[in-house]
Amino acid sequence: MEEKKKIKTIYSQRVAGLLMTKGFVLLGMDRNRNGSNKNVFYFNESETLLKELDNLTK
Repeated sequence: MEEKKKIKTIYSQRVAGLLMTKGFVLLGMDRNRNGSNKNVFYFNESETLLKELDNLTK
């Protein structure tokens, strides 16, 4: 049985860019559907990614 990977949505372009410079692979991006002209960014969710997000958002 194939394990389904979780996707983490990032709403900040700055945070997405920092994650990419640290080696995390951007899976895709899309327009934010809340009516703003901003984008959302998608990454594979992992323990390493969550730890890095915690460090970046302190």
